[in-house]
Amino acid sequence: MCLTIPKQVISVKKDGILLKVGTQKETAATLLKVKKGDWVLTHKNTIITKVSKKQAEEIRGLLAKK
Repeated sequence: MCLTIPKQVISVKKDGILLKVGTQKETAATLLKVKKGDWVLTHKNTIITKVSKKQAEEIRGLLAKK
């Protein structure tokens, strides 16, 4: 089973989407339309779905309990 941490879109550019993961940043590809501020889930540096801010906070909260 795979687990992904919600990540927030920092910027959208032709060469990739810059994401914020805690205090780190990473680049991802996507076929979805995303904009700065969106929350997403990724797999192998590819955005697979968007989630709401509320869903992102709930997931992060569950992961913090461990």
